[in-house]
Amino acid sequence: MFGFGKKSGPILGLDINSSTISVIQIEKTKTDTKVSRFSSMPTPPDIVREGLLADPEAVGAAVRELLDLVGIPNKKPLPVVNVAIPGQAVVIRLMPVPTGMPPDELNDVVKQEAINNLPFPVDEANLDYCLLPSTERTDPDGVRRVDILLAAIQRVYVESYWRMAEAANVKLGRVDISSLAVIRTLPFAGMLQDDGQMTMSVNIRNDATDITLIKKGMPLFSRSVLLGVETLGEAISRSIDAPIDESIALLPRLQLGSMPTADPKIGQAAQVARSIFGDLTAEVGRSLEFYMSQVGIVQVDHVVLTGAACVVPGIGEFFANRLNIETVVADPFTNLIYDKAQILDERKPTHAMIVGLVADSGAMALKTVEVDLNKQGRNAMPMESRTSGEDGDEEGGEEEVDTPWFFPALGVGIAACLIAVLGYAVLAFYLSGQLDTELVTLEEDLTRQKSEVDRMSKQKDELAVLRQKQEVLNKIINHGTPRSAILQTVRETVPSGVQVCNLELIENRFQAACLSIDFTKASHYAINLQGSNLLDDINLVDIHRLKKYPEQISFNINGIIKPEAAQVDIDAVKPVADGSTKPRLIYFTQNNNDACKSFVAVLDAAKAKYAPKFDFQTVDMDDPANKALVDKYHVTSAPDTYIVDLAGNVVEHLSGPVPAGLVTAALEKFSQVATASDTK
Repeated sequence: MFGFGKKSGPILGLDINSSTISVIQIEKTKTDTKVSRFSSMPTPPDIVREGLLADPEAVGAAVRELLDLVGIPNKKPLPVVNVAIPGQAVVIRLMPVPTGMPPDELNDVVKQEAINNLPFPVDEANLDYCLLPSTERTDPDGVRRVDILLAAIQRVYVESYWRMAEAANVKLGRVDISSLAVIRTLPFAGMLQDDGQMTMSVNIRNDATDITLIKKGMPLFSRSVLLGVETLGEAISRSIDAPIDESIALLPRLQLGSMPTADPKIGQAAQVARSIFGDLTAEVGRSLEFYMSQVGIVQVDHVVLTGAACVVPGIGEFFANRLNIETVVADPFTNLIYDKAQILDERKPTHAMIVGLVADSGAMALKTVEVDLNKQGRNAMPMESRTSGEDGDEEGGEEEVDTPWFFPALGVGIAACLIAVLGYAVLAFYLSGQLDTELVTLEEDLTRQKSEVDRMSKQKDELAVLRQKQEVLNKIINHGTPRSAILQTVRETVPSGVQVCNLELIENRFQAACLSIDFTKASHYAINLQGSNLLDDINLVDIHRLKKYPEQISFNINGIIKPEAAQVDIDAVKPVADGSTKPRLIYFTQNNNDACKSFVAVLDAAKAKYAPKFDFQTVDMDDPANKALVDKYHVTSAPDTYIVDLAGNVVEHLSGPVPAGLVTAALEKFSQVATASDTK
C-alpha cells in the first residue's frame, strides 16, 4: 500500500479583539508574496475582553461566518489559525543562564523560575520559552551567559481559544503574544534591520498598548499599559456626549496639531485625544526610564507605531515631538501584493499584529522571537527546548510532505484498483448467493446489538437518576453547602473597583450580579473566583454599560459550587485579621544591600505624600521572624515592593529599585480606583 503525504489546510492569521475579528492568508509565489485572503467583521458585543473569550462558542460561530465569507470551506483539511493573546494577560520574564546548558537542565531551570515568580500556580499555566542568541555575552564574573524569554499564561485563556476553534471547525495553531507578533512583522516589512540600533515598538491596541524595546530582533523589555483606543473613545464620548462607537468613528478626522476646526465637536474630540496621547507618551517615557535604571543609559534610535490608534492623522509627529525621538507609522504591507480596495491605506498599521501571525520567518534575514503558548497543547505536557527560529513546524499545522513520486505511484495505484475491480466482479458473480446469506445474518446481529445498546442506555439513565438522588441525600446529611464559606470567598476575592449587588446560591449553582468601573476589573474578579477551592466553571455573562450611568459596567458571574465544598471547614477559610484599615505598601529590604539604601529616599517621598491613604510596611528579609511573609510573596531579592488592597490582593508589584515616578504612578492609580469604587 502506498503512503501519500498528508495535506494541511491553509494557515491563517486571526485577530480577535473587542471591536473586530479579522482573518488573513498570505501566499508566496515564484515571483512575489501576496495577500490571498483578507476580511474583517464586527465582533459580537461584550464577548471578548483582554484576550479572554467570555463566550467561545459565539466567537467560533462568528469566525466560521468570516471564513465562509473569504471562501475557506467547512471541511477537511481543516484550516490552521494562529492567534495572539494581549500582552497584559501574559507574564513575560527575561532570565540569564549559562551558555551551553543541556536541554533537560534548562527545562528544570525554567520551570523552577516559573514556580518562583508566576502569580498563579504553574500547573494551571501554559508555558514556553525561547533562547535569545543575540544577547550572548561575558558577564563581569567571566561566565558566558545568554538570556531566555519565558512566557506564561493561565490555561483558562488558551482553553477559551480551543473551544472557539472547535465551534469554528478549525485547528488551533500557534498562540502568540501581541507584542512579539508585531516584532515579527517589522523585519518582514523591512522596518527592522540587524544593525545594532535600538527600536521602540508602540502597538496601540483597542484595550491596551504594548511598549517593547527591540535590538537585533530580540525584545529587551516589554510592558503593557491599559491605555488604548477604547480609553480614548470613552473619554471623547464623555466629553462630547456621544455614543462610544460614534466617538471612535471620529478618530480619522481629528487633528492633533493646534490647527483650528469649524466643527466644535471635532475640536473638542481632538483636545481629548491630545490629552490621552500625552498620557501615553508619558508612559512610554517612564518605561524607558525604568529600563535604563536597570541597565544604564541607552539611546533609542526610532519609535515605530502600530495598532488601531494610527488612524488618527499626525500621530507620528505628535509622538516625535513629545518624545524627541524619530517616529514612524508602520506599513506592514510594504513587501506584499494586496487588494487596495480591501485594505485601506489608513487602516494598514492596524493589521501589523495579524501579518506577524503568518509572516514567514524563514524568509527574513533577521531572526525574531517565536513563542507558542499552545505548544503544550490543550493538556499541559513537559516543555521542550527550542531556540529562536528552530521550530520546524512553526505555524502549528501538519507539514505538507514533498512527494515527487506521487504521479508514478498514482498510476500504479489506478492499475491495481482496476485489477481489483475486475476480480471482485468475477467473485461476485459466483458468490452472490453466499454473500446474500451472510448479509442477512449480519443484519440480524446488528438488530440484536442495537437492542442491547438501547437496554444499556436505559440502565445508564436510571443510574444517573440514582446518583442524583444520592447527591441530594448527601447534601441533606451534610447540612448542605456551607453558605458562609461561599459568601466569605466571594467577599475576599472582590477586586477594588467591583461591587457585588446580588448573590444567589441555588443547589450547586452560584450567580452574582455585579457592577464595575471597567471591563478589566470584571475579568480579574472572574479569574479570582476561578482560583477558589469552592467554585468552578466561572463564566462572565450579560456584560454591558448602564445607559443611565455609562461610567459603570453591569455584569453577571455564573459558576458551579464544587461537590467537595460541602466538606469545607468554614473556620479554615476565615481571613486572618491584621488590623489594617487602609491599603498597604509592603517593602522588602536587606541591611547590606546598596540598592535598598538608595531606594529609601524614594519610599520616604512616597510616604510623605500618601501616608493618609496607605499603610507603609517595611519587612527585613534577613529577620527570621519575617520568613512566612517573604515566602507568601515569593520574594527572592531586594528591594521588592507590593501594593496590597484591604482584601489582601496584590494590585501592583514593583520589582527592584524602580524610579520614583513609577512608585508615585502606582500609588496614585490605585488610590483613584479605590476612591471611585467607594463612591459607587
